[in-house]
Amino acid sequence: MSLEQDIANVVSAAEQLTGIVDTKIEDINSTVNNKVTEMNTRVAQKESELDSTVAHHVGRIDAALDNLGIIGNGGVGTRAIGVANYFTPGNGPATIHFKLPLNVKQHNEMFHIRVIGHAYHQAEAVDATFVGYSFPDVQGVYLPQATGTHLPTIYVGTDDHIYCRLTFTKCHFLTLSVDTMRVGNGRLLKHGDIEIINDPQQQI
Repeated sequence: MSLEQDIANVVSAAEQLTGIVDTKIEDINSTVNNKVTEMNTRVAQKESELDSTVAHHVGRIDAALDNLGIIGNGGVGTRAIGVANYFTPGNGPATIHFKLPLNVKQHNEMFHIRVIGHAYHQAEAVDATFVGYSFPDVQGVYLPQATGTHLPTIYVGTDDHIYCRLTFTKCHFLTLSVDTMRVGNGRLLKHGDIEIINDPQQQI
């Protein structure tokens, strides 16, 4: 066998080996790409599952926060604790109005509101209860009662909403919290339903 033939055989073998190597590289690249695609798909699925799980738990937390402070099954007698709160470091007298979401010309509902707290500069506990019936037939509050400390009063405002009022001679570090109860044909007033207003007028 001549030298030229030996060289030709070596070149041919090298070309065959190069072809085999190239094929193996293509196979490896294809396998790696498939695995990457598979991994990306699995990661996307897990991210979707995680997002769904997080959204579910956030929903449960939001629901729990909405129900925070509610005692009872939602029926008559159920209470909501701390639905509205008020604090002032101010001085001097204060007239505090509690605006209910009840319009005497529109809402046919009974209500029960209790306000408790601390009138620090008067050295007095605050404890007042307001009950009544928003009754469109009389366009007013039917059979109202306001009892307790700090001159509790119920009135109808210029906007036809029902207001409860407490009066303080000194308001420094006055702290108030409002609880409600579902009574009669009324609803349970919850967080955000009652607005607390400090206004010197007797009625607003």
